[in-house]
Amino acid sequence: MAILLENVQKRTMKKFYYVFLLFSIFGCSQTSKEKLFVGYEPIMWNKDKNGKETNEDFDNPNQKWFHKNLLKIKKDSVYLDRVPISKIGKKTLYSSSDGGFYYYSGKVKTENGKKIIELTEISCDYCPELVPENPKEEIKKKKLFGKITENGIEINNVKFSDLEYSDRKLASEYLNGK
Repeated sequence: MAILLENVQKRTMKKFYYVFLLFSIFGCSQTSKEKLFVGYEPIMWNKDKNGKETNEDFDNPNQKWFHKNLLKIKKDSVYLDRVPISKIGKKTLYSSSDGGFYYYSGKVKTENGKKIIELTEISCDYCPELVPENPKEEIKKKKLFGKITENGIEINNVKFSDLEYSDRKLASEYLNGK
């Protein structure tokens, strides 16, 4: 009788461990969502009748063009994706190429008690490229600078005032090999 009870306990424990393993793998393995700071930068590619630059689409005057800036900070590393979008009222339209997709990575540093951000362009899709007159001349990578203050985050005069939460990596994280 004792041997029979011991075998039942072993089978029960095996089932328990199996259920526990499945629960651990499938029930608790969801990735946590990370905070993304969001800022909108007008894409100034048209000129109005007075010669002033504007982000209006003249074919659709209610439509305005922006780069949606998605910023992720991980410890002292910073990643920035600039994605072209247009807005018509509250509706957001994502572009497949207009305005270019810019990707940056960099660091957050503390200098003189202030938090500063320094980013370097690591890639760009559908972007104009500078071609040097001298083939031996190297074009410097574009840099962006920003700061973190009690009023929020600002990079190149773009204020990051919105928050989103995402469980996906930014393209700049993949491109940077992180």
